[in-house]
Amino acid sequence: MRRLLLTFIASVLCIGVHAQRFSFRTTVGTGFDLSTPASTPILWRVSGQYRIVERLSVGAGTGLSFYEKTLIPVFAAVKFSITRPRKFTPFVACRTGYAFAPARHANGGFYLNPCFGVRYAVGQRHGIFVDVGYESQNLERLKT
Repeated sequence: MRRLLLTFIASVLCIGVHAQRFSFRTTVGTGFDLSTPASTPILWRVSGQYRIVERLSVGAGTGLSFYEKTLIPVFAAVKFSITRPRKFTPFVACRTGYAFAPARHANGGFYLNPCFGVRYAVGQRHGIFVDVGYESQNLERLKT
């Protein structure tokens, strides 16, 4: 049985540390499952990004998504800051890749997570991110 997991995601705690060109970010979030049968997802992600120009960065990451089955997304990420870096900096981002299902009798699939949010600068090197987006992951249950 093939199922597309559609979720409205709100990242409730994102903390980022950045140096000159590199930044690292960890995220904990939850969402509202838009597909049936519904199960509230819990998400954890970690990613690293490289700033190409002042407002554009690219990177990669992984994490865990806990639906009725656990999925491990591996993704490429792009983030664009809408304004120059300030105390509050709005941004748009997109993560895309593949979600692996470590459970027996299940296969993962395509992963997509576009979002928008705001970064709150805490000092020169730290920031707190809050973003809202949409997450889509494929999950296939294999018959036994």
